[in-house]
Amino acid sequence: MLLQMKTSQHNHFTFRSDISDKVARLTQSRIGENRVGDCLPLNWKDSSVQYVLLGISESIGPQANYGRPGCEKAFDAFLNVFSNMQLTSNLLPLSIAIAGEISCESSFTTIEEARNWVVELDEFVTEILKPIIELGKIPIIIGGGHNNAFPIIQAFAQNNKSLAVINMDAHADCRGLEGRHSGNPFSYAMDQKLLASYGVFGLHKAFNNQQTIHFLLKNNVQFGYFDEYVFNPNQFLLDLIKYLSAVTHEKFVGVELDLDCLANVPSSAMSPIGFTINDARHYIRECLLSKQVGYFHFPEGSVIQVGDDRIVGRVLAQFVFDILSFQK
Repeated sequence: MLLQMKTSQHNHFTFRSDISDKVARLTQSRIGENRVGDCLPLNWKDSSVQYVLLGISESIGPQANYGRPGCEKAFDAFLNVFSNMQLTSNLLPLSIAIAGEISCESSFTTIEEARNWVVELDEFVTEILKPIIELGKIPIIIGGGHNNAFPIIQAFAQNNKSLAVINMDAHADCRGLEGRHSGNPFSYAMDQKLLASYGVFGLHKAFNNQQTIHFLLKNNVQFGYFDEYVFNPNQFLLDLIKYLSAVTHEKFVGVELDLDCLANVPSSAMSPIGFTINDARHYIRECLLSKQVGYFHFPEGSVIQVGDDRIVGRVLAQFVFDILSFQK
């Protein structure tokens, strides 16, 4: 069993494996109703558990990429909504358990320091995820920046599992190898040859630099622009099917969904232009219909203003509900 509390190498991050007290505090129990928070299994290693939730409460990665804070609050926003979902025949939570929460309580002073902390976080996230993947569970990672895609991928590589990643995102997150941050998890993963393939769909033409586009073309990354999907909505689905159908049965599919790509959803790079929430739900379903999913990762939800937590929490909880209630 994991220790109840662990710390990263330089003590900037902590992992708490038992957050049942937080779940109990957030769950608004009501006579005559059963809510998810009342019934969540405590042991993610149990054979009946298929999905394992991991919360990451940090915004070091986005800030190291000159972005905004707020991602450190997304997991709590999710947990508040998810714990209070009704337990009915539409949702059976016995297939999911919570591994715990990684959090950061320290403050950095420079961008260089923040990027060094991201490297520390990389190692810590990989360490926490490895035993979950080793047991054949499917992690669902909630919160934090998109920087955490790199250690997730690394955990699969260290378990000798071949991984293809699909990403619904406004940004390719393939910036230069200039120090770790939320803008370059996939370029680092490809540089270290950790990925079998990478596909990213929904890019905003005006916000991906020429160096990134050159990198995508050079590395045979499949990608599609949101700008083109606006005028040809069916193309998004066609691009997804084309990418997913090319993934062989020997590979796992890592499913990434950056909340930055959703219109008017509070995120580290919030925009009024983007996919709808229902587009994202369709994306999740298409991934579930494909080959074996290795993990789900929902980063970059950002709680800054009053009311952001209700939107971010509701969106993330709906995504997890869709995964748990899916039937082929």
